[in-house]
Amino acid sequence: MIKDAIAHLDRLIQTESRKRQASFEDIREEVKKSADNMYLTIKEEIDTMAANFRKSLAEMGDTLNNVETNLQNQIAIHNDAIAALRKEALKSLNDLETGIATENAERKKMYDQLNEKVAEGFARISAAIEKETIARERAVSAATTEALTNTKL
Repeated sequence: MIKDAIAHLDRLIQTESRKRQASFEDIREEVKKSADNMYLTIKEEIDTMAANFRKSLAEMGDTLNNVETNLQNQIAIHNDAIAALRKEALKSLNDLETGIATENAERKKMYDQLNEKVAEGFARISAAIEKETIARERAVSAATTEALTNTKL
């Protein structure tokens, strides 16, 4: 009965661990997809803006060269910001993964401690049963000896 309970606890822990791992992987994929989509959307917008500005520059002449330079600087700033956002998202995912690993290790430790306590309990029960069995065997042996002694008299 205790072994069944331990097995049941083990199955629950494993199921929960698989759920958390699957959830973590889903979150990780969603964050990556979201970051990639944001990057592509912003990149498309920036590329479109750059193309439009280049067209305007061709039409407007040298006075707009400064505008293109500023736009390129802004593109670089946005690209740096996107890279920083992606890096932060990956760091957050890694922190989440570390937290899950720590939690799983704590659960395993708790499970191992529970197993140890159950084993100690079984050892105490086994010792008590063995002691009781020996006491009964001695009582039966003493009663048998007494009965044999009484029958010889």
